[in-house]
Amino acid sequence: MRRAGFYLLLCVWPAVSYAQALGIPSGTYAIDPGHARVTFSYNHQGLSYPLLRAVDVNGELELDAQSLERSSVAITVAADSIRSNVDYFDRELASPKFFNAGKFPAITFTADRLTMIDDESGVVDGAVTIRGITKPLSLDVTINGAIEHPMTGTPVIGVSATGWLNRSDFELDRFIPAVSDRVDLGIEAEFVLGSNPASSAAAETARSSGIEG
Repeated sequence: MRRAGFYLLLCVWPAVSYAQALGIPSGTYAIDPGHARVTFSYNHQGLSYPLLRAVDVNGELELDAQSLERSSVAITVAADSIRSNVDYFDRELASPKFFNAGKFPAITFTADRLTMIDDESGVVDGAVTIRGITKPLSLDVTINGAIEHPMTGTPVIGVSATGWLNRSDFELDRFIPAVSDRVDLGIEAEFVLGSNPASSAAAETARSSGIEG
């Protein structure tokens, strides 16, 4: 059974065929925070599917354009950055009742394994860490494009990803079954060639969380 989750995020090994065709080089690619979105949806009492979103997402892709199996990704979401559009619920989400952001400030995803389905899509397998608990996580990913940005000339790779997880696996079991255990994920991200201090720090946090988890 596939477990899909946060982070992230965020895996772009399907971009390899595009990278080779368009001359996109191997290297470290940082998430563009202005073009990254992680959303979480769940069933609320059988009535609706509210949408939460993370507004602080960062990390890096290590892309090997010649050898798919040597690529990897490390992504961090700030646990206190998850928003519901309801102020009191945002505070609840960051509190010990839910993500406990004071004790576990980072939600992380790391991965280095891909199974290709076709030239544009595949399944990437990794691990997600939430509240200090690490579990396997898989994402269905689609590569949307790999180009040299027309304004900057910098290589950019864009992806979409979907998946799901059971929140009870991470001790997030409040209100089950009135509020569903299953959480569906939606991810949109652009990765830009080159590291920066924020992306590097986020990637290191993700790698450390995976080891410690």
